[in-house]
Amino acid sequence: MSKRKKGTRTIHVPGHEKYTRRESQPDSFFHKNPSWRFQFMDKEEWPPVNNISDIVKKLCEYEKMTWAVIDGASKSGKGSRNHYVPVIDMCKRARVRLEQLNLTYDEYYSIALTGKSRLWGILESGIFHILWYDPYHEVCPSVKRHT
Repeated sequence: MSKRKKGTRTIHVPGHEKYTRRESQPDSFFHKNPSWRFQFMDKEEWPPVNNISDIVKKLCEYEKMTWAVIDGASKSGKGSRNHYVPVIDMCKRARVRLEQLNLTYDEYYSIALTGKSRLWGILESGIFHILWYDPYHEVCPSVKRHT
């Protein structure tokens, strides 16, 4: 008996030959390079950016990577600085604003630009829909251990 490849299934339609159909993998975009969209950008909550070219430069660096590399990018081996964050972990101001914008996702994606600054948005099918620029890591403040 032959083994099926992960993500495939054999379908039999009466009167036709059996054939194997490749099923879509929900995380298949992790092997692709990122794309950026600005359609959800919250212009009311987007703070002034001193040097937009720094953000563009960082996004250009990320474009050379796949989502798998971006999602696994860690600083000193302590875990990924780019990751999904459940809404419940976000600050109250962010949760209220998401409600005002009628954005009802369970989690949002955070991309590190520098030590503190982040871009927040919605990651769908390899496209990062930029929502907020968070220069001081306030949307989801880090909780220091043992403090």
